[in-house]
Amino acid sequence: MRSTNIFGLAALFGLVNIPVQAQVLTLSDAIQRALEQNPAISATRYQVKAANAAKRVAQGAHLPRLDLNYIARKSDNPLDAFADKLNTRSVDPALDFTADALNEPDASTLYATQLSLRIPVYAGGADAAGVQAASAQEQGAVHTRDRVQAQIIHATIQAYRKSQATAKALAISDNAVRAAKEHVNTTSRLARAGRIITSDKLTAEIYLAGVQGQYEQARLQVDLALEQLLQVTGLDPENETVVSAWQSNRKIPVSNARPLVQQALATRKDLLSVEAQIRAAEARVDQASAAYQPRLDVIATSNWYDQDGGFDEQSWTVGGVINMNLYAGDRHRQQIAANKFRADMMRDKLRQLQLKVRQQVRSAVAREQAARRRLDIASAHNKKAEQTVRLIKKRYGQGRTILIDLLQAERALITTRQETLDAGLELQLANSDLNLATGKWATANWQGELK
Repeated sequence: MRSTNIFGLAALFGLVNIPVQAQVLTLSDAIQRALEQNPAISATRYQVKAANAAKRVAQGAHLPRLDLNYIARKSDNPLDAFADKLNTRSVDPALDFTADALNEPDASTLYATQLSLRIPVYAGGADAAGVQAASAQEQGAVHTRDRVQAQIIHATIQAYRKSQATAKALAISDNAVRAAKEHVNTTSRLARAGRIITSDKLTAEIYLAGVQGQYEQARLQVDLALEQLLQVTGLDPENETVVSAWQSNRKIPVSNARPLVQQALATRKDLLSVEAQIRAAEARVDQASAAYQPRLDVIATSNWYDQDGGFDEQSWTVGGVINMNLYAGDRHRQQIAANKFRADMMRDKLRQLQLKVRQQVRSAVAREQAARRRLDIASAHNKKAEQTVRLIKKRYGQGRTILIDLLQAERALITTRQETLDAGLELQLANSDLNLATGKWATANWQGELK
């Protein structure tokens, strides 16, 4: 465990002095670091770039294709040898039309350069469908990236709030230890003077041991919460990390589940990502169906032939090509079926996710409302517990009550303080869960949404 980090957190509550080099890490700074360092968001950014590149590939199918080929060949094949003479325009009627010249030609050397242009005219809608599918995949990748951003912000907020709360709990435990030590010193002095019985002194010492144990548990919770925060943000564990002081936010507005469910269903980025994947699968069905349609291309070529590697003889060709597949072993039909199955699978996944979203929103609202009521009750009891301790402490100083009553009152105060802290933390965590469930923090303006 890193005691320097423990004391850095506790310093905000007066336990120790903050080192000069330590700086307070704000919630916004923690989130910014998490978004910069977390590999999950980095992976989704690469996914978006890959999807964008795939879309450009699909768009390129509409464009003409220009190719340059260079061939060097030596052959004594009769057809090749005679074709080389024709292409180089070097046919000698007297020498090249004899039986020996045609049947047993000498080896021919040919250098051919070809520049070809192919212009797609019609592809049965396959190219357009491919662009639609790739565009939908890119949109899905963007929505996935935004959802991961929201999840990272949510995880950072949760870790940050827990770090604040554990530091506050450490301060509560420290105050309890200090009060218990005062009781030990007081009872020791009074026991030596013979004003109280020895059992009161022992009771105070036992009580001190109990609150010291609670303090050590609080120190452990501070370390564990800090470890989680460092893991989420990617901060260097060797550097001092200090979070801002805990503040219980009781002004969180009351939430209504019904409109929030509708908001989540309309704006959640993971839902939008699945919808984009459905559109992509549907476009893939259209793309596969285009295999049954004819394809028309216009082709233009320019050729240069030479027996010595030059560009002496040039010829050109212009034409159109219509291609239509008649049989491919049922491959096209199965490809169409596979894409339809993927679309159906994504629709079922969407319905499943929608049910999950409804449950997440309603659960978060219920938790938030319960935590609000719990916080109100604990805060009211906390004031009563503080007043009770003051009254009993005064009576104990006057000798009108016994030590055990004072210790019980202080134990009740510690319990109510911790309950107030726990309820306040639960309220903030539930509110953070609700914001994630409704789709908050999934835009570039996350700082404006962070309230």
